[in-house]
Amino acid sequence: MNFFFQNRYVLDLLATVMFFTRIPVNWSYFSEKAPDLTRAAWAFPLIGYFIGILSGGLGDILLFLGLPIFVASVIAVALSVFITGAIHEDGLADMADGFGAGGNSERINEIIHDSRLGTYGVIALILGILIRVGLVVSLVDLGYSLIFVLSVGFASGKMAILISRNFFNLSDFAKTGSVFGSVTSANILIATIIWLTPLLFFFPIFAILLGVFFSFCLIYIIGSRATNLIGGITGDVLGATAFLSEIGFLLGVAIVLFFAI
Repeated sequence: MNFFFQNRYVLDLLATVMFFTRIPVNWSYFSEKAPDLTRAAWAFPLIGYFIGILSGGLGDILLFLGLPIFVASVIAVALSVFITGAIHEDGLADMADGFGAGGNSERINEIIHDSRLGTYGVIALILGILIRVGLVVSLVDLGYSLIFVLSVGFASGKMAILISRNFFNLSDFAKTGSVFGSVTSANILIATIIWLTPLLFFFPIFAILLGVFFSFCLIYIIGSRATNLIGGITGDVLGATAFLSEIGFLLGVAIVLFFAI
């Protein structure tokens, strides 16, 4: 058993659980070295699928018990926020406050790291969660399970973190964003295969392509905006990128699926 937990791939998975969720992991029991998130980057989509299975699983149970799709979806999304500690929602709110208020880079960074929630952050959170829930409900209404919809959404968001981290430079104000470095091409390839393989079995190829296109557009827009305002990306920017790219992917998929009806 000890050999199993000392396997590098198992350690990589545990590192992503520690970073992206509130699930307690006694890391010192498994390794004396610090978690290597750069090495573990290949597993980012996997932790997205894992979070989706946990939260979507509860939602599907509630659907089986007869609850309306909207209620089950809201509860499932709420559980995902609890599991992750709202790590990406926090990034979205902070980025919206900072970028919305404007000013020089130092002022924007100060607002981003202010623990108080501003008007832009509140609006971004409300609209973001409403759109996320709306897309989830729409796809479940087409016959997809909550487990699948939430899983592919969260996996897409985690994949967006890898792409943004490799494509854009870190800001001098970066803290969380610097805990892992540029990811190797091999790890990106593995992560891409893990992310896309389940999609190919359940979504039409055009739905996947439009979802990926929307997701990549948001990655580019957010990263470019961050580069212009604060000199690069930060942990909060990566969190916002994950949240919005998830929505972008699900939106692209939903457009194609509803157009095909």
